[in-house]
Amino acid sequence: MLKAHQACIDLEKNVLRIQGREINFLAEHELHDKARMMNSGEHADPSSDSNEPPSSSSSAMPGGAPLAFPGSGQSLGAAPRAGGIGTSSYPEEAIQTLLALGLTRDEAIRSLELAGGNVDVAASLFF
Repeated sequence: MLKAHQACIDLEKNVLRIQGREINFLAEHELHDKARMMNSGEHADPSSDSNEPPSSSSSAMPGGAPLAFPGSGQSLGAAPRAGGIGTSSYPEEAIQTLLALGLTRDEAIRSLELAGGNVDVAASLFF
């Protein structure tokens, strides 16, 4: 997806560069509380009485459990998923529609994942 938009993630400068323009990433303290909760997998509940800040997703998990990270549903330290990248829970017709638009199979599946299975939204994400 970054390649199609000529984008580059520059972690040294902490920016996303798109066609020469640089967009700074937000620091943890600049995120809204709701965004922090979404990032840690918790749901925002305004009626919550807890004054504790949400736990950081980068903290180590007790018991040596693998750490989850955003991406293809994998976690650090876990074995790769069986079945390979080619398998999908989305209808073959939806994948074929995206393939006809010029996406690779992996790009089509990833776009459908990001779009929640909506073919129109998945196509618009690519273009």
